[in-house]
Amino acid sequence: MVACPKSDVLRKLESGLLSDDEAEAIFPHLCECSQCAEALESYRAQNLDGRVIRNAINRGPSSTTAPSPSKGAASPPGGGSFVWDIPDYERVRLCGEGAFGSVWAVRNRVGIYRALKTINLGQLKAADVACRESTALETYCRHIQRHPNLIEVFHVGVQGDILYYTMELADDDASRRPVRDQFPSTYCPLTLYGLMTTTPVSANTSIEIVLQLLRGLSRLHAVDLAHRDIKPANIVFVNKRPKLADIGMITTATATPSQVGTPEYMPPDLRMDLTADTYAMGVILKQLLSGTKLGSATDGIARALEISDQWNLRGIHRVVDQACSPEGNARYQQADHMLDAIESCREMDYDTLFAELKHDPCPPITTGRTVYVPIVVALIHVLPWTLALLLAIMLTMKLI
Repeated sequence: MVACPKSDVLRKLESGLLSDDEAEAIFPHLCECSQCAEALESYRAQNLDGRVIRNAINRGPSSTTAPSPSKGAASPPGGGSFVWDIPDYERVRLCGEGAFGSVWAVRNRVGIYRALKTINLGQLKAADVACRESTALETYCRHIQRHPNLIEVFHVGVQGDILYYTMELADDDASRRPVRDQFPSTYCPLTLYGLMTTTPVSANTSIEIVLQLLRGLSRLHAVDLAHRDIKPANIVFVNKRPKLADIGMITTATATPSQVGTPEYMPPDLRMDLTADTYAMGVILKQLLSGTKLGSATDGIARALEISDQWNLRGIHRVVDQACSPEGNARYQQADHMLDAIESCREMDYDTLFAELKHDPCPPITTGRTVYVPIVVALIHVLPWTLALLLAIMLTMKLI
């Protein structure tokens, strides 16, 4: 039998921080070793919203047989005990599983693909665990309208003991394209984690990704909401746009903070408020710019930015250092402060700017409507006098 993995490896497995190869090597062992399986379930109970987003991982036969999937749907890997009884949505593929719920790719009545997340309220009640995600979901839906960098929730419902909600479906990782009419047989959601572990990301693109995410985070912070679990695995790409996802730990910043999240992206002082979000964004920016593996030292920022002529190197260094400060009061207190700091580091290409300024910034409008409007206005002014003149001529002719 393979040696039991260490506790920190099991925690990374539950948080989705292991590579596919590393995860595939562990799952067969979990099927044979009850001690490790119990340890993993214990971690899941402590962090209900940790999700292992994996595709086609064989977890071994299940003791409970799942019902036959609806026509055209793919069966979940290794079986499973979830009874599908959700109306109007046809399950297509199981994308992720946690202790008390699952994430599915589904198709609705009109043929649009969505992501559907389920939470088993019956299991939560039996385990005497409060459903934190239902509170986060209600808070998110009440305060957040549509935003281009926040995952959109379309429908929330309850079917039996299952609380479920549908969201935007992430782009396909393999093709790097949105899922439209044809669902890929090897679909796996495109996350920033997957992008960072497979594709070199340029400095300019890295900063642009962080800027877009900070705009979404600013929308949360503007209504006093903290995400509390920002990490590459919780950032998805929808229509090639990065979006903050996994809203299960969102709460008001004034609520009693709890020390939950992913350790690699939690601040050292464990202050899980708005500054914890800016800390996580600082860590992600460091990792993107350095090009190092997740969780490793990030000392390659200078090398990455040397090839960029759009950003001030020292300024970006200062932003990263302040965002990743171990002291909460020294970090950016909310997302828009960090957003402004990064924008202030943008290097202006004066040659291009001056070339643009040589042209008239407000050229005259030459549409057809602009040409005819003065004529119409003139006719309106002349019309009363013209009518008066015609009336006078007619009266004169009658008198003669």
